[in-house]
Amino acid sequence: MPLPPSPSGFDAVADRYDADESENLAFAHMRVRSYRRLEETFAANARLVEVGSGTGTEAARLAMRGAQVALVDVSSRLLESAAAKVRAARPGALLGAHLLPARRIGELTKMYGAASFDGGYSSLGPLNCEPTLEPIAAGLADLIRPGGHLVLSIMNRTCAVEVAWFAAHADWRSAGRRWHGAVLASAAPGGRRDVTTWYYSRRQIERAFKDAFSLESVEALPLLWPPTYLNFLVAGFPRIYRALAAVEGPLAGLPLLRDLGDHILLRFRRRARDPAVR
Repeated sequence: MPLPPSPSGFDAVADRYDADESENLAFAHMRVRSYRRLEETFAANARLVEVGSGTGTEAARLAMRGAQVALVDVSSRLLESAAAKVRAARPGALLGAHLLPARRIGELTKMYGAASFDGGYSSLGPLNCEPTLEPIAAGLADLIRPGGHLVLSIMNRTCAVEVAWFAAHADWRSAGRRWHGAVLASAAPGGRRDVTTWYYSRRQIERAFKDAFSLESVEALPLLWPPTYLNFLVAGFPRIYRALAAVEGPLAGLPLLRDLGDHILLRFRRRARDPAVR
């Protein structure tokens, strides 16, 4: 039986997306680290494209710093919310809002022009809704100027905390669920599982983007905290997780450990254009 399409799942949770995120400490922890990386990477006045805008949380914050942002998402309801947030953050910051799957991001080249963006980003898993990453890499290579940056956080194939949790409960099927192709996941923590999801290893991501982008950094996001659906652990032991947050940063980028987080956070730089290489 074919798995159902993803957009309906995101449309269904659009009204409560921000509330669910604000109440989820694990999600907030990832969002803080994600935004910190974006802020470190992009100039305040950068021209950016976001793939998988959600409700526009990060786009609005970047807009307040001076960025201009083009938004892409598969959910019309999330996209409407994101566009409104960016407009409210700063007049003129919204370049456009486009209802497209990530694999069709290259279509924006006709509208904006080749190499017309200083950078791009996709945060906390939108690219996991795609069965392959190569079309996304090709499209972003057309849009981002040489020397521009790309920041991606993608759900990982091996999450050490998740495996340990399910193994402790002798739920071996769930412990290895990310290793068996497409699965159904929820569009929001604790929600209905109706979104087709593919998990990617660091090596798979690197291979997909290597022709046009050079990898600058990799880190686990998070490494020591649980996935968002286990937020009750964080809520139950806040002091422990605050202590873990304090030491997570230096550890998250170390070899081996960087491959064990719920997500992988990668920063790429667009290579100089070469007729022999896309």
